[in-house]
Amino acid sequence: MTADALFAAQFASLAQFVGSAPARGEILFGTLRGERSDFLRVNRARVRQAGTVERVTVGLRLLDAGRQARMVCTLGERERIDAVLGGALAELRAAIAQLPVDPWACWRPVPGRSERVDDGDAPGPAAAIDAILGAAGDADLVGLFAGGPMVRALASSLGHRHYHQTMSSSFDFSVQAGGDRAVKDCWFSGHWDAASLQAAIRAARERARILQRPARRLAPGDYRVLLAPQALAELVALLGWDGFSERAWRSGQSPLARAARGEARFAAGFTLVEDADAFGVPRFQDDGFERPARIALLEAGCPVRRLVSPRSAREFGVEGNGADEDERPLAACVAPGELPAAQALAALGTGVSIANLWYLNYSDREACRATGMTRFATLWVEDGEPVAPIEPMRFDDSLYRVLGEQLLALTDSAEPIPAGDTWNGREPGGIRAPAALVGALRFTL
Repeated sequence: MTADALFAAQFASLAQFVGSAPARGEILFGTLRGERSDFLRVNRARVRQAGTVERVTVGLRLLDAGRQARMVCTLGERERIDAVLGGALAELRAAIAQLPVDPWACWRPVPGRSERVDDGDAPGPAAAIDAILGAAGDADLVGLFAGGPMVRALASSLGHRHYHQTMSSSFDFSVQAGGDRAVKDCWFSGHWDAASLQAAIRAARERARILQRPARRLAPGDYRVLLAPQALAELVALLGWDGFSERAWRSGQSPLARAARGEARFAAGFTLVEDADAFGVPRFQDDGFERPARIALLEAGCPVRRLVSPRSAREFGVEGNGADEDERPLAACVAPGELPAAQALAALGTGVSIANLWYLNYSDREACRATGMTRFATLWVEDGEPVAPIEPMRFDDSLYRVLGEQLLALTDSAEPIPAGDTWNGREPGGIRAPAALVGALRFTL
């Protein structure tokens, strides 16, 4: 049975179960997460491990008289689905009888239906191996390739039926340059394109050559910097930690509280949109609520809307927009600017080119002040030409300053950086970002 047929059959079985199993007064939701992923682990430009993972998990949520309980179970063979789900439902009933009423329990009472099956493609293992090793040459290439279909689906006893299947491939890799120096990059596409993957690997190999030069140590202070798309994406991800959350705003935990009150702002050219279609994010969530295709989060440097989960909508009496429980962006996209990407280093002139940022956290949440480290491929640039690698440094600066008064330009193209989490399976989502030219970033160590 093909992966598509397997997922569809298991969802049909799930929908039939949740439609018939609940007793009088019970409401049952079932979510399905499935993937068939080809994995390749590469070290020293050789395939060290290759395999295929086919995995389906189902989450059941039982609601009864204002009480609720949840359970996640892994599905095995198709003929065992009813037995697995029946046992899980029995455990949920036993648990819910001992639970208090949840005053903020919510679900969409009006059932919705949707179906999306992307026509993207992913390579077979042989094609991926040929493309990766063909471009690696004699470089010390280390990376993880993952590709194949992912499914997210929802059914309920109320009649919800949502099915979402996407196809994508990614290669998260580094080209080692000796010692602790490396160029790190990530290639992503919804359609298999061997040429673009090989171009990304070759570009990383070329950037790694300069890392073999003696490293420079810079004194603490303010430096003109060029943030690569991956580095800007790290800052955007940090903003997503409660920055756009309705619950964080209501509880006084939002790092963007000053901007929401009109006391601070980012640069007029800094616009951020949650774009579900950019990374194949489902247009529905586990409570049956649907999310819009796009949600404007920042426009012209000012907050526009917050992400509101159904639970927050009910608790605070506001309109929800289908956000998940953590109210984080799933597909944050920074609007490109006008600086031609090929001229970014020339526009930097003399300063620091930063490929990646690491270990980010807030040093002062109220001031939206962030701290973190440079690591891979941070270079000293003179007159638009990379001169030498720079030893790792720590920065500590307000993002209102870095992405506000000091943001000089954004490049005219943006790169997709996919979600890299595979702990509980591959995840849809990511961040799309251009490079950013910043007049001054404050380094403290």
